[in-house]
This record gives sequence, C-alpha cells and structure tokens, in this order.
Amino acid sequence: MPQGLIFNHDRLCFELITLCLRNKYVKSFRVAQKISNYFYMSHIGQNIKRIRAVRKLSQAKFAELFNLARPSVGAYEEGRAEPKIQTVIEIAHYFGLSIDLLLTKELTVKELYSFNLVNQKLDALHQGVPAQKDTSKVSLVSQAQQLNYLVNHEKRDYLERLPKCELPYPPKGKQRLFEMVGDHMVVDQQGIHHGDFLFCEEIEFSDLNENLNEEVLLAITKEVFLVGRLNCDNRCELKPDNPGFKSYEIDESRLIELWLVKGKVSKKLNSPKKIEEKVHSVEEQLKVLMQRMENIEQKNK
Repeated sequence: MPQGLIFNHDRLCFELITLCLRNKYVKSFRVAQKISNYFYMSHIGQNIKRIRAVRKLSQAKFAELFNLARPSVGAYEEGRAEPKIQTVIEIAHYFGLSIDLLLTKELTVKELYSFNLVNQKLDALHQGVPAQKDTSKVSLVSQAQQLNYLVNHEKRDYLERLPKCELPYPPKGKQRLFEMVGDHMVVDQQGIHHGDFLFCEEIEFSDLNENLNEEVLLAITKEVFLVGRLNCDNRCELKPDNPGFKSYEIDESRLIELWLVKGKVSKKLNSPKKIEEKVHSVEEQLKVLMQRMENIEQKNK
C-alpha cells in the first residue's frame, strides 16, 4: 500500500455498494450488500440481541416494534440473515444509536446502558421536563391550621388532608412546612419573617446538645408553636434573634413535637441597610490592613 494511504474498511464497503447501484450492476441493495459481505461482516445481529437484553424485550416484542416476523429476529441474531437497510435505520432511530455504530461495532451492554441514560435525559429536555431527581411531598401547616394541628397532630386522617408541597429535597424522616408567626426572628429587616414557611425535619428531645447550638428549632408545646435558636449551655432554651423578645425554656413535659429548621420559603427580599453596607466596607478594609501588617512582620524577621 502506498505510504500515507489509509485503508478504511467500512468506507470501501460503502463505496462498493454505491458503485454497484449507480452502474446497475445489481438490481437491489440486498445483492450489493451480499457483495460487500466478502469484505465486511456486520455486527447488527449481536447488537440486536444486546439491545433486547438491555431493554428487556422478547424477540416477539422486538419484532412487533418494527413490523417484523419473530423468526426474522432470531435469524438476524444468529447471523443467518441481515435486516433491510430501512429496518436498520428504524432500529437506530428508535434506540437513539448511530447507524454506523449499529453496523460496524459490537456494542457492549455497558455502552448500551449509557446510551439509554443519555437518551432519557435528552427526551426530558426536549419535552420541557426536568430530568428525574429526588423530591419530597411535604405536608403544609399554615398559621390558620396551627390550633387544629395541636389537637389533631396524632390523627392520620387529619395529617393526610393537610395540603402538600413538592420540594426539591430528598425524603429524610418526617418532614413538614410550618408557617412562621411573629417577627421575633427579624433583625434590621433580615431573618425569618412573619408569613415565611419553614422547612423542618423532626428530631427528638434527646437529640439536643451543644453541637446543635445556634441552630433554628421549632418546638410545638401543648399550648403554642415556638421558634428560636437553640442554646444548651446550661439549660435548653430557644432564643429569638431580636433581643427585644425573651427566650423560652424547652419543657420536655409540655413538648409535643420538636423540629429542626433546614430552610425557609420567603417572599421577603429586603436589600441590606446602609449601615450594613458600611460595616461590610470597614470589615474589608480591616482585612487588608491585617494582611499588610503580617507582610511587614514577615519581612522584619
């Protein structure tokens, strides 16, 4: 073979078939395909068999998809016959494979699984639907429902009637959405506002320790809903962020449920106040000065 000339086996077969058809040396693609078989052995039969295995399709079901006789599928897989080119095109399009790969490469099960996953994601995007992911349906307890919740929190039929919200969080234990009541967690217009919805996961009183200090908890007692930051230094109590409100000691004997607040849904989008912007600016300048002092000290050593 002359230097620099690369032999392309698949290209030779394609050119041979095209030449035969153009010059009417054969009357059909099938005859041209038989001529090419002297040079090339198709992998279509093995690939059909593996596709069926991955998609869990019987020969009869596969044949039904492409208007074939069931014995034809068996013949393809055993190499006793080859499908028409139109059938090859339909198989490739249906399973999201390229015709070239389907014919010229013996696909592995792993490759077919990966093609299947990619096609599922693409189909979801084309249909305007997000790819599947973990979500959880959470019962919503509004401010108007809080008194009923205190009375009926153990009744299954009542809990099932509560409105549900689907959230982009994986299910983890018992979860609830509670509407916030009061502004004792608001400082300088920032924090948890009245009317915000708190996404919570249930915990036990025995779980309370110093490691949870400063976490926001929601405690449901026999009389009221309480929200605050946990402080377990001496006794376990809930502290409001706003210093104008008093703290509440968590009394286990009066406790119905205890919830750890993991996030919130809020319509409040308050911008920082001018004083906060100035404090931030001073902090940044202080960082720069501290860095300069450290550099000077290192040079003097």
